Amino acid sequence: MLYLVDASPYVFRAFCTLRQMTNPQGYPVQAVYGFTAFLMQLLRQEPLTHIGVAFDESLTASFRNTVFPAYKAHRELPPPELKQQLAYCQAVARALGIPVFVDRYYEADDLIGTLARQATALSAHKKNCQA
Repeated sequence: MLYLVDASPYVFRAFCTLRQMTNPQGYPVQAVYGFTAFLMQLLRQEPLTHIGVAFDESLTASFRNTVFPAYKAHRELPPPELKQQLAYCQAVARALGIPVFVDRYYEADDLIGTLARQATALSAHKKNCQA
């Protein structure tokens, strides 16, 4: 089974809903904690054969902003306390052996769409070769 995960909703939800947590150096880590808990639960509960996690690298410079300059123009940027946690969330996924997909020009859902299309084409090719 293939799972392609858009990390943003899980990271943002953990950041906004969990109580403030800090590491021994005093840096906030509740988004990392919540995202890690989500990944661990997913890995334990689902019969995964393939998984990938996609992250949004830039919230202001995707190709969508080029096509439509007002795209997400009124959305606030994430607070600085979250920016470092996003990098830590990527590191956690990599440490768990999960491929991380991130691009400065394409958003996570664009990457997931491309990966899904490639997986579908590969699956169809394998079926044709086995026939």
